[in-house]
Amino acid sequence: MEWFIFALIAPFLWAFNNVIDKFLLDKHIKGPIAYQVLISLFNGISVIIILSMASISTNFYGFILGIISSILGVIAVIFYNRSLIDEEASRVIPLVYISSIFVPILAYIFLGEVFNFQKYLGIILIFIGGALISFKKIVKKWHFSPTVKFILISAFLWGASSIISKYTLGFIDYFSLTLWQLMGYLIFGPLFLLSKKVRTRFLNDVKRFNKKVFLLLVVNALIYLIALLSFLFATSIGSVSLVYAVVSTQPFFIFTYMLIITKMAPRIIKEEIDKSTILLKIIAICLIFLGTVFIGG
Repeated sequence: MEWFIFALIAPFLWAFNNVIDKFLLDKHIKGPIAYQVLISLFNGISVIIILSMASISTNFYGFILGIISSILGVIAVIFYNRSLIDEEASRVIPLVYISSIFVPILAYIFLGEVFNFQKYLGIILIFIGGALISFKKIVKKWHFSPTVKFILISAFLWGASSIISKYTLGFIDYFSLTLWQLMGYLIFGPLFLLSKKVRTRFLNDVKRFNKKVFLLLVVNALIYLIALLSFLFATSIGSVSLVYAVVSTQPFFIFTYMLIITKMAPRIIKEEIDKSTILLKIIAICLIFLGTVFIGG
């Protein structure tokens, strides 16, 4: 069960990334694309760390596939950042992990991983949970969150990226794949600066930076590196569907972190914590969690 431990470390740490993302997008960086450019640039720290501690494979196919998976990740993160600007993190993150639906399907088509009726039941439960958690109360009525369309696109792209990553691990080791994925972010993320609108937003955000923001971006990059290494190592020794099912427990961690912060430091991040909203989120997260257990079972 070594793969399970490393698969669980990833969502535990990525949930911290989500908290930092939400704080920075709420308080300091208003453009989702400009924020992705910043994240891409700070990945340079992680690239230097990996190059200093591991021998990197130069397999051509591994390099190309690693870059492709990172491009999908860059696009997915932009939609994810766009969602965080308009919606609560504890709603966004569980919906992102609807990609748990896409992973077994894509794994069956491209990797030959077969799933049974139990996994179909898991898919249904995740859809129901995702629908519930996307509800929000507006003028005493429940509505679907308008960010659903962005989150679903992001979820599909992340699921596709995971399938490519699993296939690529047949050519190279997880350290090398991590490096190529981070290099993809580092290379393609800044290309958005070719847009005058993005460049203007990026420069305006950077001008307002202080030491706290800079430190948070560094910490965010290091946490992401550890989580990514843990995820890819688990994927290299286990089924991608099973690993992704465990990673889908991330909504539980983000919900817990956000609840604690809202109670203890609402000036940092504040989310809806009325009884009906909390009950709805708990039920939805339980359904998503149960669905991922069925998918991974």
